[in-house]
Amino acid sequence: MTVLQQPRAVTATSFRDATAEDWDYVTRLGRDAMRREAGRAVVDLLRAQKDVPKHGWQVNNYEHSLQCATRALKNGETEEYVVCCLLHDVAQDLNPYNHDKTAGDILRYHVSDENHWVIANHQIFQLSFRDHSKFDRTACERYRGHPYFEPALRFCEHYDMNCFDGGYAALPLETFEPMVHRMFEKGIDAFHAKHPYPPR
Repeated sequence: MTVLQQPRAVTATSFRDATAEDWDYVTRLGRDAMRREAGRAVVDLLRAQKDVPKHGWQVNNYEHSLQCATRALKNGETEEYVVCCLLHDVAQDLNPYNHDKTAGDILRYHVSDENHWVIANHQIFQLSFRDHSKFDRTACERYRGHPYFEPALRFCEHYDMNCFDGGYAALPLETFEPMVHRMFEKGIDAFHAKHPYPPR
């Protein structure tokens, strides 16, 4: 059994007790860990949903997410778009009434403005496809004229509302893990380049 060696801890017990050297040390350790573990936490969150209920559908949220990402990959979408498809519902159980906003916030620093907006607003756009339901299928019209209106409809049409097929052979999560890591690592690097420590 491998025993992980923890880095030494500073003696400070509060932010105000920490010295300048402490801040340099813990900030470096934290940023190194963020880059090394890029995307791991969100993949773990999705993996934890493997056995959630199906709520009457043929697939559960985990299987739905894999199906969305698999369709996007097979259709030749960019790696960033594929990862967005994989993670668009990752917050479904955490925040069911605003799961799109939570997923969008998770992705905010790692994707384009367009992909962030699409994921952060897909919940209202998917209503457009709920034929024969009592949901407000025109709710997304309030965003008509927004530059990402059509991309949001496209996402929901091709990679959300149609991904509940229990017979679809989706790729396993392991296929997408390296993509998530690369995308999050790139976002972390870009964020740290804009917000260096110490500040320029």
